[in-house]
Amino acid sequence: MKNVLAIALILVTSAVCQAQEEAVVVGLIGDSTVAVQSGWGPAFAERFDRRAKILNYAKNGATLQSLSKKLDDLVRLKPDYVLIQFGHNDQKRYDTTVYSDHLRSYVQRIRKSGGKAVIVSSVTRRSFGADGKIVSNLIKNEKYSFQGTLTDYANAAEAVAGELNLPFIDLHRSSIAHHNKIGRQQSMAYNFKEGDTTHFNQKGAEAITDLILDELKTEVPELATFLKVAGPQTNESNQPL
Repeated sequence: MKNVLAIALILVTSAVCQAQEEAVVVGLIGDSTVAVQSGWGPAFAERFDRRAKILNYAKNGATLQSLSKKLDDLVRLKPDYVLIQFGHNDQKRYDTTVYSDHLRSYVQRIRKSGGKAVIVSSVTRRSFGADGKIVSNLIKNEKYSFQGTLTDYANAAEAVAGELNLPFIDLHRSSIAHHNKIGRQQSMAYNFKEGDTTHFNQKGAEAITDLILDELKTEVPELATFLKVAGPQTNESNQPL
């Protein structure tokens, strides 16, 4: 009898430990500003404890349209949450109406799989005007008749989130405010390589992750419970202490 109880206890303990080790699955899908090579995705993943599994399906050069099949691959894995951040390349391909339609399709498929979508507006490009403040430039593609700023696509993302009653992380707004605060010189220290004011090195990815997590704690508090107790500490200029 004792042996039976001991075996049962081992099995229960093993099941509990396994559940604790992977209690939540979070998918990331987006463009190169999220992707493994030059985005905030890896730094974001490092902030979660061992109970969370982060699946990064972002890809360089991606739009909502071009990564649609990749989303299907992701939702087959039944993630509990999926953070969606596009805009940088969509801005060059189609207008905000088409962008919004694709975004709604993503949300529908995530919901159908049992997951919860979290919309993230596009992180700003680190382009500064003569006044030393971030500017959201028009991107004109000669193949298409429309023009729009990245802010237009961020506003469209917010509208879809409101329409569908979804958590919304306004990374566009918060990243603009962050770069305006620290200034051009310190912002250039985030560049993935010299002259690249779109993508991130490790320092830049950590800074952007800080901005995301600040809002995640309010917008998706249940997911924030899987964060490590303490992340990298920084001062007001985002320099490591």
